[in-house]
Amino acid sequence: MKNLKLLSLILCVLFVASSCKKSSKSITTTGTITVNIDGAAQTFNVGAAAHVDNTGGFYSLSLIGVQSTTAANSLIVNVTSSSPIVAGTTYTGTNSQADMSYTQVSGSAIYQFDGSNNASNATITVKSISSTNVQGTFSGTLELISGTGASSKALTNGAFNLNIK
Repeated sequence: MKNLKLLSLILCVLFVASSCKKSSKSITTTGTITVNIDGAAQTFNVGAAAHVDNTGGFYSLSLIGVQSTTAANSLIVNVTSSSPIVAGTTYTGTNSQADMSYTQVSGSAIYQFDGSNNASNATITVKSISSTNVQGTFSGTLELISGTGASSKALTNGAFNLNIK
């Protein structure tokens, strides 16, 4: 009987210890976003993820990533369409389907293309898309809309490979 109580106590302790939620401060990388900004290679992999939505007959694909935990520059790339987002399609800002935003912590600068400024542009090509992953390329010229910094930023050779959340 004593052994049975001891065994029950040990099993209870093991069960409680194994069911405790482990906390972690690490940030999971769920893909990659790379781009040259004014010729300098940049990576936005912290918290990088994609989201696909269909609301009110409009389809959207949103990509987001932060540069690092020490340099919180961020990049957001969006596609909006009245048709499903499909592989092999290039979306451009001329038809307001492609939007981009780059936030630079230094100077609190926000650069954006949202289809309303003829001086800037955006192109996003979806090379492959499934229920769990999206891959493609992007480029564009973004205009300074807030803060201090250069009047525009050129984004070239952009590429993404992200898990869809």
